Amino acid sequence: MTKPNDRAHENEDVARIREQIEAWRQAVLAKNVDALVRHYAPDVVVFDVVPPAFIKGVERYRENWRRWFDSMKGPLAFEMRDVEVAASGDLAYAHSVNRVAVGEQEDIVRATVCMRKIDGDWRVVHEHASVPLVMDMDPDEKS
Repeated sequence: MTKPNDRAHENEDVARIREQIEAWRQAVLAKNVDALVRHYAPDVVVFDVVPPAFIKGVERYRENWRRWFDSMKGPLAFEMRDVEVAASGDLAYAHSVNRVAVGEQEDIVRATVCMRKIDGDWRVVHEHASVPLVMDMDPDEKS
């Protein structure tokens, strides 16, 4: 059974993680790679929509962000919708559905982030981003 004091601590952790998520989003909008990767553990594992599909280590991930920002043609818009966060002890997760627009191209990206409290602060240890797969479906098929 969760004690009231534990629940208050979890609520504080969730609030802190939400602040970090917003700081991360602002770093994306500013194309500030250093501010962005500050939220990751050194040995983060990332499954991304931008190649390569698997990245291990914050320095490799830093280069992926830099390459993506450098390739942009047009303004960047980034919205996070339906952000859910849960924390317990030194582990937490968050997931969201994000709208990413660069110039005229707009995509929906789903994200799940796993965090661990390291040295008193939350760091991303695993991130998984995906885009919905569009398939030709028979309209008479039922899901």
